[in-house]
Amino acid sequence: MDQYDFRILEELQNDGKKSIAELGRIIGLSTTATKERVKKLENDDVISGYSAIINADKVGVDITVFITVPVGDITIEEMGELLTNKPEIQEVHKVTGDTCYFVKAKTRDAKSLEILIDSINKHAKSTYTYLALSTLKETSKVVIPK
Repeated sequence: MDQYDFRILEELQNDGKKSIAELGRIIGLSTTATKERVKKLENDDVISGYSAIINADKVGVDITVFITVPVGDITIEEMGELLTNKPEIQEVHKVTGDTCYFVKAKTRDAKSLEILIDSINKHAKSTYTYLALSTLKETSKVVIPK
């Protein structure tokens, strides 16, 4: 990867709807060269997809929690699969320390949060849930090398 690839990634992170022609103008390459580079980044799974960023509050999903999950009566792998298959869970991180997983989830209300936690607790020793009172920054952007 070179500076052109890094610029492409930076620009697409800021606006994934940019046309190839516009992207090429910004980074100083022809449309054809830009298209080839974007295609290569996609094929190499550097760019793993494109999606809309939804404002969760605007669609009534305004509870954000972080949950620590130590494994109980199933294997670490089985717990990982259970967690990754829950649609409310946005992130699952296998971590060191007293717990096995650190999870970020968003739910619409306390009842749906309770259902989620109960479904995890069926196979966990215990969970600790931390409710986010507010979110100061939330991004999926990756810092691109300069």
